[in-house]
Amino acid sequence: MADIAAALSHALDLTEGQPAGHCLRCCWIGVHVGRGLGLSDAELSDLYYAIMLKDLGCSSNAARICSHYLTDDLSFKRDFKQIDGSLPQALRFILEHAGLQAGMAERFRTLYKVLSYGGELAKDLIETRCTRGADIAEMLRFGPAVQQTIRCLDEHWDGTGLPNRISGKLIPLYSQIALLSQVADVFHTIGGRELAIREVLNRSGTWFDPELVGSFRSVAADKAIWSGLANPDLQAEVINLQPVSIDRKVDEDMLDDFAEAFAKVVDAKSPFMPHQV
Repeated sequence: MADIAAALSHALDLTEGQPAGHCLRCCWIGVHVGRGLGLSDAELSDLYYAIMLKDLGCSSNAARICSHYLTDDLSFKRDFKQIDGSLPQALRFILEHAGLQAGMAERFRTLYKVLSYGGELAKDLIETRCTRGADIAEMLRFGPAVQQTIRCLDEHWDGTGLPNRISGKLIPLYSQIALLSQVADVFHTIGGRELAIREVLNRSGTWFDPELVGSFRSVAADKAIWSGLANPDLQAEVINLQPVSIDRKVDEDMLDDFAEAFAKVVDAKSPFMPHQV
């Protein structure tokens, strides 16, 4: 299963507007954080697949982004991962993205709508993405831990996340690790190790449990973690991270489920498939 999930994760990177290997790099970071926390093999296995497939629902909001914001969904998603949720960054993001595919009058109307109803629009997009991703994870026969990780991926420690604004220990640990790994990879890709660490630390107590950030800081001190991200054989290395004591074999029925699930990921990208989203 690790081989198949790793290969198909590249499709999720493309749909989410991320550089190739994003999910693999997040998995590499997250599993090392999980090991640092002393998670069992069974727990690491669930964490492994939850991070690898965290973006299963990413295509479900593509048509909505194009419709609501009149912009390219891939650049929108890529750049959205770079803001910390502060008002100045959020406003700059909206001004730089909303209505770019429209004339001046239509762009002003779009900006007005987004500035007036931005919170509701964001909740709708993230709720659709997370719910759809969890449903596809269930279709792939992953258990509640993996499903809930994906469902709560964008929740924040201080309760400001989406879609349900849950906080603290109510957020699944794997969701916290997955989001932290995502932040680390996004900013490492942009500016390297120091920037990645700084952006994670800056979110301590807001996005992330301070204790988790402390564990990440210990793991991040190992420069091999960061050099591993640039390894041309990273996919093979990530496949080897799957705990060998957990048997996850794929039979023909399971292959059919994977094919059907990823067909739904592709279908959901299209505005002509509303019943899929």
